[in-house]
Amino acid sequence: MPAHDAGRDIESCLTALEASDIPRSDWELIVVDDASTDDSSSLAAHYADKLIRIDRPARGPAFARNRGIEAAEAPIVAFVDADVMVHPDALRLMRDSLEDQDIAAVFGSYDNRPTAPNVVSQYRNLLHSLVHHRSYGDVDSFWAGCGAVKKGILESVGMFDEERFRRPEIEDVELGYRLRDAGHRILLDPAVQCTHRKRITLRTMITSDFSRRGIPWTRLLLDRGMLAAPRGLSLGASARMSALAATIFAVLGGIAALEPSVPLALVAAGWFMLFLAANRGLFASLASMRGASFLIAAIPLHLVYCLTAIVALIWGIITYPFTRSARASYKPSR
Repeated sequence: MPAHDAGRDIESCLTALEASDIPRSDWELIVVDDASTDDSSSLAAHYADKLIRIDRPARGPAFARNRGIEAAEAPIVAFVDADVMVHPDALRLMRDSLEDQDIAAVFGSYDNRPTAPNVVSQYRNLLHSLVHHRSYGDVDSFWAGCGAVKKGILESVGMFDEERFRRPEIEDVELGYRLRDAGHRILLDPAVQCTHRKRITLRTMITSDFSRRGIPWTRLLLDRGMLAAPRGLSLGASARMSALAATIFAVLGGIAALEPSVPLALVAAGWFMLFLAANRGLFASLASMRGASFLIAAIPLHLVYCLTAIVALIWGIITYPFTRSARASYKPSR
């Protein structure tokens, strides 16, 4: 478990781990405190078998997880974020999946009961959960929020890229790509669940999706020559159509608002209907779980989410030629 200023959340997450249905004597808990300025270390010390402290400055979760991997003695390394509470069977389900010699890694999903009650947190958590539930089976990326990998395979592919990813970004996605490059299977099993405790605001959602997901993911896809045919849980055809429809609607709608035009407004409305159609499964699921009033709030949030992805894509492409230092350090295994 990597932790940086995890606050009181870490105690709830560690307590949830202690309640796992695998006997506590059968696994070790390694907490890597990434230069926290709060009491994360002292709280973790009551639970951890090994507590590794990293001096300032903070080095990011890729660096922290690598130090935990190096300290681990078991043949399987499970990763759990410091803001998630695993369900009692999560560790056992991951261990059981990895008993299959053909599976190198497995990860799960957030459940549909995030602890933060605000609409943005609920929407963002449920979006993550629904995407993971729709993608059950073999996948091309990895998620370290609640996932596990065989240690020998981790070491063989170079573990997390701590040089490229020095803050929370898509270090786990990039690791998943390298695992697949090396011919290893990655299983997404949504039965492996955890409860998310993080509170997300509109500002933090946009900032994270733009600078910590969208831009680095665009650059990674460009590095790998995969931009035209991207691989990932949020990069499917329906997601790309949704983002395109949202962008055209926003552009045409903005123009129609500045220069009123009935034909232009009708065309914009048509693209909005296409946006709704592209997400009909998602919106139906949100309505069934949280009701119509929640869906009314979630639709504009999803519009913002899609627009953020497009802006990040464009900015990532424009700035790509100026990121040679990061690109030079990247050596994909093929």
